[in-house]
This record gives sequence, C-alpha cells and structure tokens, in this order.
Amino acid sequence: MTKSLHLQEVLDLDLLTLQAHTEQAGDRLDAARWRETLAQSLAVSEVAVVRRGGVLVGYAMMQPRAEPGLWFVTGFNTHPAHRHGVVVRALLQQLLAIAHRRGIVTLQSHVYKTNRLSMAFHARLGFAITRENDKGVEFTASVAELVAAAAGKTSASLAARRR
Repeated sequence: MTKSLHLQEVLDLDLLTLQAHTEQAGDRLDAARWRETLAQSLAVSEVAVVRRGGVLVGYAMMQPRAEPGLWFVTGFNTHPAHRHGVVVRALLQQLLAIAHRRGIVTLQSHVYKTNRLSMAFHARLGFAITRENDKGVEFTASVAELVAAAAGKTSASLAARRR
C-alpha cells in the first residue's frame, strides 16, 4: 500500500459506489470480505490517487499479470461528486506515467454489465470488449491506443475552447 492511501478510505469509496450495480448483477458486496480483497490488492498494485482538500476523491490501481507487459486494472473509482474531467484526467495521467515507467503494453479490466457508467467510460477511453458472459465483460486496450485516444481528446478539447 502507498503511504498516501489508506485502506479504509478506499473501502469507504468503494462501498459508496459499487454496492448498487454489484447487487443488480446478482452478487453481494460484503464489506469485511471486500476489505480483505482490497488489502491484498493494494499490497501488490501500483496506485494513482487524486485528493481534494485532503480527501480521497478518486483512485486507480493495477497489477501485473503473468504475461509480460500485461497489467490488470483492479480498481478505478471516483466519488460521484467528483466525476468530471479534472479528476479523471489526473488519474489517467498518473496511470499512463506508471505504464511508461513499468513497461506496461496492455491493460485489461473487468466490469459488471450493470455498471453502465463504467461500460461507457471504458468505451470512451478506447478499450474493446475481448470476452463477456451473462454478468460482465472483459475490456482490453493497448497503452499506445489509450495515449492516442487521450491525445486526440485533448486536441479536440483545446480546439473547441479556441472557437
């Protein structure tokens, strides 16, 4: 776990945002079990953190898989009051910096189909569905594609502001 991130604040944010779509998918988010899962994941993950006024408003974490260059995004979460471009861009910039530093080539993520916001977010970022079942989908994207998509969005955003 990083010095700048505490297990309880991650758990609190996850319980706030993940409960509804987890239950809609037919699963249960048990706080005690999720705390254990988070503790194990944080111990082996690279983490990006965004705070406002000292409070955690967003985090992303990923960890390596057996295949060289492939990492799995185990969490990407923002507080509902902070789901805007500034926080999301800050998280993505940190993740891309980690990817560059660690030689990450490909990212994968799993999302419940009931989590419509995350499904749309992955698609906007340039992830493609590589597998799916009744409950969820696996998204995959190359880091190069994510960088290109982010650069394109930044260029379009700047052009729109100039008009």
